[in-house]
Amino acid sequence: MATNRALILSMAVVSGLWFGSAAALDRNGAIDAAKRQVKDRCTAATFCTFTAKQEKDKWHVRVDFTKSNSPQEKAGGHVIFIFDATGRVIGRVE
Repeated sequence: MATNRALILSMAVVSGLWFGSAAALDRNGAIDAAKRQVKDRCTAATFCTFTAKQEKDKWHVRVDFTKSNSPQEKAGGHVIFIFDATGRVIGRVE
């Protein structure tokens, strides 16, 4: 009986930690989520730079695409992703 309680308690603690971390997106998490969205567009020939800022409970991450031989020269423009607190894309502006 005590073993069952200990098992249930440990599962509840682990679940609480997992849900708590998933619900709180920080700057690095927002940039990582944006990197997953553009992984096929960021190559050796096209560098990507990421800028993230938080507005209320949402993260806006701007991804700029630049040519590798000239970081100032725009290769493909930019895209802005809007993420909710869980890291889900809720908006996109190209």
